Amino acid sequence: MTAPYYEALPTDLRPSHYDLLVSDISMSKETFHGRVAIDFIVDVPTDEVYLNYRDLNITKEGVTVGDGSVGVVSLEKFPAKEYFVIKLLAKIDGRVTVVLEYDGQIQNNMAGFYKSAYVEGGEEKFMLSTQFEATDARRAFPCMDEPDRKATFGVTVEVRDDWVVLGNMPVASEAINARESANYNSASSNSTNSTDSQKLSSKNSGVKRVTFQATPIMSTYLLAWACGDFQYIESFTSDVYTDNKPLPVRIYTTPGYLQDAELASQIAPKIVDYFSKIFEIKYPLPKLDLIAVHSFSHNAMENWGLITYRSTALLFSEEKSDPVYKQKVAYVVAHELAHQWFGNLVTMKWWDELWLNEGFATWVGYAAVDFLYPEWDIFKEFVSQSLQTALNLDSLRNSHPIEVPVVDALDIDQVFDTISYLKGASTILMISNYLGTELFLKGVALYLKRNKFGNATSHDLWGAIGEVANLPIDHVMNSWIKKVGFPLVSVKLEDDQVVISQQRFLSSGDVAPEENNTKWWIPLRVDGALAVDALDDREVVVKGKLGSQYFKLNKDSAGVYRVNYSPEILEHNVLPYIGKMSAKDKIGLVSDLAATSIAGNTSTSTFLTLVMTMINNNHLGDDYPLWLSLNKELGHIFRVFGGDFTKLQNVVYETKALQFVDSIKQGHVEDDFLTIKLRSLVLGRSVGLNIPQVDSYALELFEKWTASHAIDPSLRYFVFSSIAASRDFSRSQFDAILKEVTHPTSLDSREIALQALGKVQSKEFYTELLSYIIRPDIIPTMDSHYLSVPMSYNHVSRDALWEFFTANYDEIYRLMSTNMVVLDRFVKTALCNYQSMEKYHEIETFFSNKDVHGFERAYRQALDKVRINAEWGSRDGDVVREFLAQL
Repeated sequence: MTAPYYEALPTDLRPSHYDLLVSDISMSKETFHGRVAIDFIVDVPTDEVYLNYRDLNITKEGVTVGDGSVGVVSLEKFPAKEYFVIKLLAKIDGRVTVVLEYDGQIQNNMAGFYKSAYVEGGEEKFMLSTQFEATDARRAFPCMDEPDRKATFGVTVEVRDDWVVLGNMPVASEAINARESANYNSASSNSTNSTDSQKLSSKNSGVKRVTFQATPIMSTYLLAWACGDFQYIESFTSDVYTDNKPLPVRIYTTPGYLQDAELASQIAPKIVDYFSKIFEIKYPLPKLDLIAVHSFSHNAMENWGLITYRSTALLFSEEKSDPVYKQKVAYVVAHELAHQWFGNLVTMKWWDELWLNEGFATWVGYAAVDFLYPEWDIFKEFVSQSLQTALNLDSLRNSHPIEVPVVDALDIDQVFDTISYLKGASTILMISNYLGTELFLKGVALYLKRNKFGNATSHDLWGAIGEVANLPIDHVMNSWIKKVGFPLVSVKLEDDQVVISQQRFLSSGDVAPEENNTKWWIPLRVDGALAVDALDDREVVVKGKLGSQYFKLNKDSAGVYRVNYSPEILEHNVLPYIGKMSAKDKIGLVSDLAATSIAGNTSTSTFLTLVMTMINNNHLGDDYPLWLSLNKELGHIFRVFGGDFTKLQNVVYETKALQFVDSIKQGHVEDDFLTIKLRSLVLGRSVGLNIPQVDSYALELFEKWTASHAIDPSLRYFVFSSIAASRDFSRSQFDAILKEVTHPTSLDSREIALQALGKVQSKEFYTELLSYIIRPDIIPTMDSHYLSVPMSYNHVSRDALWEFFTANYDEIYRLMSTNMVVLDRFVKTALCNYQSMEKYHEIETFFSNKDVHGFERAYRQALDKVRINAEWGSRDGDVVREFLAQL
């Protein structure tokens, strides 16, 4: 057998079943004891057993092999590589059980087996839960922590008897043993100095032992359990599942949040039924639990049968939550439920094909939201946000292929990014549109049936779809999955014929010959004059005259590429027909012209002319995704070109903002979801544009809020950010908004308040806010990016952010690197918004002597963006100023 290129454990033996006991949990000491019995199938006789571990205390004396007749020579640890080797006196063969006793740490970093703090009735309390993806199961028990080392799992957890314990599967047995135990400190103890008075409620309080039914065969990263003071609401599917009964779906929370679980409880069963139908395989487990976890690094984790969520990704209050969170909850719930098939039932063989999990779950998550809420037209927003975000990242030199080599554990975390999720989803949308969604899903169902409870590859997926479609899908998709980047499709006239060509697109505009070797198969989807199906060569000449007819490539922006029209075609065949384009086509045109302006393929003045044409002719209408796309591109231009750009922003936003303010004042109650989102977008963007009526209305609403906390949730960000951005921002106003960070009055108010505070103009306040980035008691580390990103956008505070980052790097690294995903996110989102070569060199010099392993790709991508911003600003600065002077 050929050895894999990545660091993997030997394949002499493989696990078939784990029996795990977690006991002696001490909240005060943050420790637990574990015992795991691993049943192995020995494929090649061996005298060594390799297992992964991290933060576990394991000794040779704690290991028993078989019935004890096989002696243990030594236990050699390799902590840097997170594995150890048990060396035996004799070779083992056939089947053998290895039992290990060990001690572990309860983590505080949202990884492994960890605790989350929350406040209830003024008292700090804790809950416990797990987060094992990608390689943190090894922090809770010794295991073969690789996705293709699937096994079944039996889990037993001992906790205080007044707690609820949840697992992947239903409870098999539960027993309470009354005893005195100093180890089971109260969930309310909040320091390592907790005294014995903080034990269970009475001297003879009980310890509960909960054993769960064995799981299906699955990967270690999907194992999960959670313990705490939980409540639930329950709903059921319409279809029948295990035992020919409806599937029970429970939403768990800590006390006080059940009323906010109604939305998830309503939609989750419908999504299970929907996926069971389109995948042609019913959800296979006998129960499904979704639980809100107070500390969470991402949005959610798809543990089979016990899905864990950040609170704002699962819970929603009709009275208090910003409506945008309704869409977030619907999508994240759908995304994680999709994983129950794509990822859990069928799993990638190795992390280099993570996109098989995430790209597909992203696309089909949108499909589920579209099924539940067709009036949202969610795929328009996918084109506006997800596709464009993927293209923007993939246009960097330091991007990576969808299927990317992953060597070790720290490399794995870096591929949980826009490429795996959004470019992966975008390529799936492209091929499903080309084939037809129904036919595409038939191929997906075949893939799942063939590989259920096993591991698979991209080749397996494309093969199944190709078999159903009777097309060489594996061949045509190869370049999209295995090659970095995407094409720029250029269109020009030569001798009255249309010439269409492709080359790799880079935002820096400087593609080298060696970077331009890929030939993509490109579905052109022509709208209007002429007909051509696809481009699979460098160039194709299309016969026929365009004249002044409408002609547009990439109809509905379904393809993962950008289009660059010659000035002649743009002037005569594209721009005159904006009014007849679909919203998705307008989004594609706006995004493509902005991107080619940045790269220097066209002038920024061309993009600005398009903006003015759309504004003057009302081509935007009230289409939220189109406004969202334009807003994103204008925001980028403003960050690069600064104050010169304010006048155009007033032209774009002022009239619409005033209309919305007048409508609210007249008592019009808006109930259309997309219009509410558009209103929030426009009013939020009007902040800082010095529109007196808008600013005074924000102040009026803020004063009402401070008096009664009554405010339309959809207006909260607009109001908070307007006040924070004001030159008259006072200490009392600052403290009132900051209190929403430290003592949030709604599920989403901390996130919203942090984003609003990022608008501050006062040095006193932004200096204070920056200090809180390394104060988890003020800003939880998991939420630090909600402040750092807007502060990096803010022309007043962005340099101070960089100075703070460099001066406090050691502390930032200490706080965030224990969960490298958090540091990676901070670097990639906060350091990319500078726009000078001076800053580029400062960043590069600062990191030149730093260990960036674990976030090196994010760091290099941030540098790419800074250089691109600097070159764009230098190249088109005069052009932009001249254009704006004529407004």
